[in-house]
Amino acid sequence: MFYLRHPLVEMKQYTFLSLSVLGAVSIYATVTAAPAFAAPPSGCAVVSRASGQETAQGVTYQNLVLRTPDGGTTFKAGHLTLHGSGETPEATHDLADAASLLLMSAMTGHHNAACTDWLNTQGKRVLAGLQAGKSYDLTWQNATLAHGAAQVTVNTARYQMQGGSATASASLGMDGVSFHNVANQDLLPTAAHATFSLPAAEVPALMSAIGGRSASAPAVHATISSFDATQGEASLHGNGVATLTGNVNNTSASGHLEITNLETLIDKARTAKQMKLAAGMVVARLVSHKHGEQNTWDTKWESGVLTVNGFPIPLK
Repeated sequence: MFYLRHPLVEMKQYTFLSLSVLGAVSIYATVTAAPAFAAPPSGCAVVSRASGQETAQGVTYQNLVLRTPDGGTTFKAGHLTLHGSGETPEATHDLADAASLLLMSAMTGHHNAACTDWLNTQGKRVLAGLQAGKSYDLTWQNATLAHGAAQVTVNTARYQMQGGSATASASLGMDGVSFHNVANQDLLPTAAHATFSLPAAEVPALMSAIGGRSASAPAVHATISSFDATQGEASLHGNGVATLTGNVNNTSASGHLEITNLETLIDKARTAKQMKLAAGMVVARLVSHKHGEQNTWDTKWESGVLTVNGFPIPLK
């Protein structure tokens, strides 16, 4: 099992699956926003861009910069393309702004109550678009997220979402990911891809929870059809389902994981003198099922207890 520390939250550990599920579901929300043109509230975020161009398909931006009001967190993208318009050109601009805001919030785990109502409004507008069968295709290129001394860069992040039914289907790909001043950065994936789905009606609440108040969020139900991530010679594959809420104690998830070349990750942890992390992966290996070069687990998280291949592991 991959045990990781969130790059921008003090030393709190998560399994690779939980980060993957939460990250994927969170970034799902990043493309869902589009009211009449209204920049994020001043207490929420500040957005600027060097240039922009409207097209029949959507908008293109150069040098997008988004930061929190205190300047402590900054997200930059050299190039941003959105295919999938709002009901007006101005609404399409809001869609792109909200997408970047929620991507930043998802990666940092930062919630700002000043964003809540604005994002909920955006979510209701995009829900109408999804119900009308609209699709969205968003690509960030040469993106950098900085929070204090920690920094994450991504060569390309692409998110696609398709409506037209009660369930919205989506895919997410991130390539060329690198880290600086991030805990256990040599163990974090350099590429990740996922396909998943959510009930379209739950999008507005999820958006407002990610970028705004998280504790007030109702349950959101996600199905991860496939997930894969790579780090050097090691790779992870998985699938599962999750019920996400604003309260981690009421969040549940279950799924199947496969890791190829787990030994290389254990060696990297030892080389980095992360002995507790290495020991955790050794324990995970002991309770895994072995199939050739793959270690596999069937996992379940509920009420603060992680069950791995039938073995309960209390984490509280």
